[in-house]
Amino acid sequence: MRIVAYAALAVALAWMQGETPPANRPDVQRGKIMFATNRCFSKGGFGIVNTSLYIVVKSTKNELRFGGKEGWSGLDASKPEVVVFFDGKVWESRNLPKGFDLSKSAVVSFEGDKIRFFDFHSMSGGYYERIGN
Repeated sequence: MRIVAYAALAVALAWMQGETPPANRPDVQRGKIMFATNRCFSKGGFGIVNTSLYIVVKSTKNELRFGGKEGWSGLDASKPEVVVFFDGKVWESRNLPKGFDLSKSAVVSFEGDKIRFFDFHSMSGGYYERIGN
C-alpha cells in the first residue's frame, strides 16, 4: 500500500510541474538540439563527417578534405559559410547540381569558432571546435 501511495505522490508532483511521468517519456530528450549538444573531438586537426569527408579544424580558412588527397578551401575562417557535399564534390548551397538528392548529402556550416555538420545519409551530425585560430 505504501508503494502505491509513493507512486501516486510522484505522479501528482510531476503533473503539478507540467512533467509527464518517466514511464511515458520518449527516449529523446525534448529541447535538445543535436548540433548544439553533440560535441565531437578532432584528431590530428581533422574532424570526421563520414568515411569520405573530413573537416580541417586547424586552418585559417574554411576547409574540407575528401577522396584521398582532394580538398576544398573556402572563405577566411572568420567568415561564416555553408556548403553541401554531394556526389564527391563540394557545392555552394545556392548552386546545387541537377539531380541533387539531400538524402545522399552532407551539409557543413563554418561558424567562426565552431564547425557544424550533418550527414543526411547516416542521419548523424554535431560540431567541432576550431583549433588555433
